[in-house]
Amino acid sequence: MKPRLSQDPRQSRNRLILFLLIAFGFTWACWLPLLANRQLASDLPVLPGQFYLGSFGPFAGAAAAELYSGGKGLGTWIKTLFSFSFPRGWLLISSGLPLAYGCIAILAHRFITGSFPDPSRFGLTADLPARFNIWETSLVWMLTFGIGEESGWRGFLLPELHRRRSLFSSALIVAVVWMVWHLPAFWFNESYLGMGFGVIGWAISLAYGSVVLAWICAGSRWSIIPVVIWHGIFDTLTASDQAGQVMAMACSMLVILHGIILMRTLGRRRAQP
Repeated sequence: MKPRLSQDPRQSRNRLILFLLIAFGFTWACWLPLLANRQLASDLPVLPGQFYLGSFGPFAGAAAAELYSGGKGLGTWIKTLFSFSFPRGWLLISSGLPLAYGCIAILAHRFITGSFPDPSRFGLTADLPARFNIWETSLVWMLTFGIGEESGWRGFLLPELHRRRSLFSSALIVAVVWMVWHLPAFWFNESYLGMGFGVIGWAISLAYGSVVLAWICAGSRWSIIPVVIWHGIFDTLTASDQAGQVMAMACSMLVILHGIILMRTLGRRRAQP
């Protein structure tokens, strides 16, 4: 199944512009009050879970772009996003890969720190209530940043770019947009504050993570279900407070290695007009 894409270059350009404006506008409108409260002590009113609400910017942008095309493709787009008509092996790949990263990261944590991570603290993050366990945290990540981001990045932007570019080039462009979209979080979110020069490693791992996710999404016939699972598990492993530097760094290095291995495979996937 090839991605369903418009053929008019002007319409395609307008769809991309509209997508980016709304994806960034929605997310940054949610996040900038959090930034102002953290950096300027502004005491602006915010909603519970406003950080997670901002994750739906890419979804909103993609939905608006589909409506711009007359709305006829909106239903088809939604059905494609959540379709189960893909080889079930991709469910195993999308869940098994981040879990394998996590197991290796735990061993790295033991080797570097001399102790294993506390299993009771897995998934705990200052962004969620302390009572949440690892399963609840993973579910929240999948339903927010998983669906909210992947419906836009892999569910819309990637196949739209793949019209004229290889899958590898498209994945790298998505990565650049994805990085810029995160910018406000670096001034208010605990996972990004104080990253310092670690932002270089974060950017590299995000770029190769985009390659891995493009491979999974294309193999899943443009359904985002497998990439949502990968995204949710990976975020639980790397964005929890316990992940610190060791586990997050180990997982990121494994993603980079996997992305490097996939570069040639994605480069052979030429444009699909």
